[in-house]
Amino acid sequence: MTHLALKKKRIYGPDVLLIRVDGRSLVEKTYRNRGWPVRIMGMLLVSWEAFIYSRLKGISGIPKLTGRPDKYTLVTTYMGGEDLRATTKKPDDAFFEKLSSLIEQMHQRGVLHLDLRNRRNYGIDTSGLPYLVDFASCLYIPWAGKLKDFLAGIDWMGFLKVKQKLLPEGISNEERRRLALGKTLSNLWLPGRAIKSIRDMIRHL
Repeated sequence: MTHLALKKKRIYGPDVLLIRVDGRSLVEKTYRNRGWPVRIMGMLLVSWEAFIYSRLKGISGIPKLTGRPDKYTLVTTYMGGEDLRATTKKPDDAFFEKLSSLIEQMHQRGVLHLDLRNRRNYGIDTSGLPYLVDFASCLYIPWAGKLKDFLAGIDWMGFLKVKQKLLPEGISNEERRRLALGKTLSNLWLPGRAIKSIRDMIRHL
């Protein structure tokens, strides 16, 4: 069995490794090598993520959970290709249409990702098809309602920001209007402004 790190190691985060087992490429996410406070939190996070994968089972473009070797670890299929932050390919309209459908299917299963502004959480496989990863911070709300609609809106805003970054010519007037509204609401959100100010100060120092 061989191992290749897929993510920079941090003392508070998991080891994310590409592993080869019996000729199969898999991804192992584990907290087993962390200190006990992080390891305990990691146990809860991987258990939650495994539950989310069980809700999304059967959706093309979502990794499949293949095992839980221990309570600090989960193993999924490897989707291949590149993430949208590192990709050398230019996603086209068809890619974003398929990606939109994938997000809609995820929402229909009651899963709200909540980190879709991060291009590392999107992938483009070797066939040019989209996929999503990293479900540790998701919420599960299987019933319809205003809260679910609001949280789904956060996902869609993240999706639009990624689309605007990678395919600005593909943004429709309606999508441009929604992005402008989202930016206005974000600027009015005081906690968000405070965090941005702190980050700017740290960069300056």
